[in-house]
Amino acid sequence: MKRVFVSESITSGAWADRPLEGSLAREGQAMLVALAEDLAQDPQTRMVTSWDSRLGKFPVDETEVVEVENTEQADETFGQLAASSDRTLVIAPEIDRLLEQRCRTVHEANGSWVGCSADTIALCSDKLQTTEHLQQHGLPVIDTRTADQPRPDSPQVVWKPRHGAGSIDISTTPRNAPSPGPDHVVQPLVSGRPVSVAVICSDECHIALPVATQHLSQDGHFNYQGGRVPCLDNDSPESQSVRSLALAACNSLEQPIGWIGVDLMLLPDHSALIMEINPRLTTSFLGYRQLTPQLPLGQVVASPETAAATNWDWCYTRVDPIEFTSNGTVIGRNPSLPCS
Repeated sequence: MKRVFVSESITSGAWADRPLEGSLAREGQAMLVALAEDLAQDPQTRMVTSWDSRLGKFPVDETEVVEVENTEQADETFGQLAASSDRTLVIAPEIDRLLEQRCRTVHEANGSWVGCSADTIALCSDKLQTTEHLQQHGLPVIDTRTADQPRPDSPQVVWKPRHGAGSIDISTTPRNAPSPGPDHVVQPLVSGRPVSVAVICSDECHIALPVATQHLSQDGHFNYQGGRVPCLDNDSPESQSVRSLALAACNSLEQPIGWIGVDLMLLPDHSALIMEINPRLTTSFLGYRQLTPQLPLGQVVASPETAAATNWDWCYTRVDPIEFTSNGTVIGRNPSLPCS
């Protein structure tokens, strides 16, 4: 039996010294439980995870759970489980290089890491370097500058932590307003439709899943509130163009492996800009998995090498759109819901 260690950084006990609240905690727990449910359907797989004891009983009985009381125990447990498992899949934000550090820790423990290399994670975790990288590969990307450079030619600009994740510390200000911090980058406020594409990468193939709309707050902070998938007719030229652009972004990376989320902005002229690349499981997984009841998608996430032998017909035929919240709750599934 294959033993798969899935670590969600916040619920793992790493936040035992602070409240388990906020979007990162909510979305992280939802992804962890969803993966556990999918992996529990495979009799040849045993999932193990560490779990903050304050959260009570883990919701999926088939999961092997190590309860953690404090942050020191969380770190020790992570290394032990990475070393004793057949593979390790980590759900973690890029903040403070956490995802990159987790990758290096797994390798130091002689564990088997599921995902992109530490160097690729480091590249994608740096918004400025990601922009420069994509520009070098001739791909359309959002204009991204440091605070000491001339501001983008836009009445309103968006400030983001250079090494941030999600919507944390994002703000929108007039063009000439001061930078909110020395580690922030600035981008123009672009009118368009925020979308994302999840790409599952293995050595044999790269699979671009249907295009998903991102529901973001309208307060200038762009908090993720869920999405709709698919948001475009899968056969439409616009859908094919966006998915091709997401694939090109992943192809530009060195040995992309596993689930990679590409965020883009659909512009009024139907072109698209790449906003960022997330070299990890993204919250959109909670919506995508609802499209494929016959395929426990989390099993492919944990074993991306199986992607080449998986039936992906549902990606290329019309499916009913699903609306979902940021914790994975389905709030609408309607064949008459417009896709574009």
